[in-house]
Amino acid sequence: MEELLTLTLAGHETTANALAFTFYLLSSHPDIARRASDEVATVLCGREPGLEDLPKMPFTKAVIEEALRLYPPAWVVERIALEADEVNGYQIPKGGIVGVSPYLMHRNPRYFENPEGFDPERWLVPDPSRPKLAYMPFGGGPRTCIGNAFAMMELQIIVPMLLQRFQLSLVPGFKLELEPSVTLRPAKGIWMNARQAALPS
Repeated sequence: MEELLTLTLAGHETTANALAFTFYLLSSHPDIARRASDEVATVLCGREPGLEDLPKMPFTKAVIEEALRLYPPAWVVERIALEADEVNGYQIPKGGIVGVSPYLMHRNPRYFENPEGFDPERWLVPDPSRPKLAYMPFGGGPRTCIGNAFAMMELQIIVPMLLQRFQLSLVPGFKLELEPSVTLRPAKGIWMNARQAALPS
């Protein structure tokens, strides 16, 4: 029961934030938005996506992964040290709280070329030199978010559905402000104009 509550309640806000940031980035990069829309149109031809369609839209998935890199809703992850330890000269007492920030790690030039740029291409070819946990939008290890696969499935279904129906563009003059609370969210929302997308011919 607790796991079901976690999936439905904790996953609601994080997925909504991820969608907001994804379309903020797409609106700021119309060439990438066009490529994703073209892929969706080619695969779906106007119909709703099914699970079997998701592997056929790799660029759309890469867009989502890159949005999660730049704006991970779980922007900080905390763990309690079971034993005393030392990391890079820092003493960690038993019972101490250790915080790791995916937001900062995802923007570290040691792990990502052009770390501040929005580049979905980086996810189309695996980078074997990148450490496994350099990218952890859902945390890592035994306590990885229980809803990570469910959230990715949601995003890979909802993003194509919205791309098919709407052309979203930022309201002129809009400036993104972040609110790093329990989750990373847009402080004042993301203001966008929506126009009905052209139907596939």
